[in-house]
Amino acid sequence: MSGQTVAAALIGANPGPAAHIALLGIVVIVALVVFVIVRRRNKREAAEAEMHSTTLEDPPASPQSPEERDPDPSTHSR
Repeated sequence: MSGQTVAAALIGANPGPAAHIALLGIVVIVALVVFVIVRRRNKREAAEAEMHSTTLEDPPASPQSPEERDPDPSTHSR
């Protein structure tokens, strides 16, 4: 028997380690996919909340004249 035949026979007789490694790889991939989905959903919800918070605020007031900004007109230099 050659080395490849012996290795194939051993793996065929005991697929446990190979199956466990494959299963572990699948679990890691599923965990990464779930992580990415949750992260994107949180980012999207945060962006929507930020957008709603800015649209619900009062609209910006008209620009104030220097007299309105400074209640003491004696401080203005003319």
